[in-house]
Amino acid sequence: MQVITLDDRQPNQARGLFIPARIGKPKRLQGTITNLAKQTDDTTNIPIMDILSWNYVRSPHAVITGVSGSGKSYFLKYLFSICSKIGDTVAIDPKGSDLARLAKRKGKRIIMPEFLDSNGNNSIGGKFLQDVINSLKEVEETMYQRQSDLYQTTLRISTDYRELNVRPIFIFIDELAALLTGASKKVKEDFQNLLVRLTVLGREAGVYLILSMQSARAEYVPTIVRDSISLRVQLGRINSENTKFLFPELSEMPMVPLGGKGSGIISIAGDERYAGIEPVLTPTIVD
Repeated sequence: MQVITLDDRQPNQARGLFIPARIGKPKRLQGTITNLAKQTDDTTNIPIMDILSWNYVRSPHAVITGVSGSGKSYFLKYLFSICSKIGDTVAIDPKGSDLARLAKRKGKRIIMPEFLDSNGNNSIGGKFLQDVINSLKEVEETMYQRQSDLYQTTLRISTDYRELNVRPIFIFIDELAALLTGASKKVKEDFQNLLVRLTVLGREAGVYLILSMQSARAEYVPTIVRDSISLRVQLGRINSENTKFLFPELSEMPMVPLGGKGSGIISIAGDERYAGIEPVLTPTIVD
């Protein structure tokens, strides 16, 4: 709710309360990935509900939180399937679970621990996190090169990677907290500093982070990274303990849809179509 000025009114009647709302009742999307992806063709909007979508250029980066069984991994797989049709993807999965298997099926780049290979013997953390850092630094170099190309070639003041006719790069990290397990303090700091650079500098270069975890605590996600993420989704049981990390501006528990898995709350910053926090039902994919 916002206080607004009403034109052509007397001073004592020139203030009003504006409650943002959209025409229609949002409904859960259902369909195949191919059909849902068609709604993204020639646009930068990824459909989430029938009258709600994520414009990843206008509102860069995403974080999805939720307890086990909330539909978090399912929604992550949906976003990965759509993004893999739009641009280039990197899947980082410390469990070698759903995200890794989906990326393998689609022939996309996967970064996972060596213990998932029959010849590997290292566990999560330590060397694995260093491997992740080395791979993300390659993306970082691409980001800097794109920024340089934009500076050298364009005469526009406001522009982005699309002027270079290159594809966006989406970096998916599943269970970010598990990724940090067992790593030294220095390696953790290197990784978190890299996340900061990719988040703060990635938008114009078309580099976007999509993070998934049970709770967006500051020990896992630096505050500057969390503040720079536009799309925030919390699925499953909504409680004040976990909500305060993702939605610090929320003072009261919101009403959420009783839709089972894939239900929760969502906030999309940077997009004038949406204001505040609202309920969400993530898509149902028909194979």
